[in-house]
Amino acid sequence: MKVKLNIDKNFKEERAEFWLHKMTNKINSIAQELNNENDFVWCYRRGDMFPVKFSKIDLIQVENEKTYVYTEENVYLFKGRLYQINKLLPADFVAVSRSSVINYHRLDHLEILSNGNIDASLKNKMTVQVSRRKIRTLKERLGI
Repeated sequence: MKVKLNIDKNFKEERAEFWLHKMTNKINSIAQELNNENDFVWCYRRGDMFPVKFSKIDLIQVENEKTYVYTEENVYLFKGRLYQINKLLPADFVAVSRSSVINYHRLDHLEILSNGNIDASLKNKMTVQVSRRKIRTLKERLGI
């Protein structure tokens, strides 16, 4: 695919135009990310609301029917379901199980266990088991 970027300080509104043979998942996620103007999600901690930047999020996980957002410093509560926050996330996030989504830029390494399972170790020192159904998607996203 050829990519051409034209930079002109006189443009009043930025725009992107794609000429495609067919729509792919990758192009669709790029288009959604370009249309999304927020770079954060609102979360709760000790009763207060905080804007949490996507780039700071390591892990989003459902535990006891509550959606938690983990950063290196804090744990936040997202008052919604996992599929709802998933719609807001940029392409930097990948589901590793039905209840966990990671920011693959915050991935430290993948640990291959003796039983064939894979654990994703994050930079915040948390470890999440990658479900067998999601291994292929994770490998594709990482270019493995």
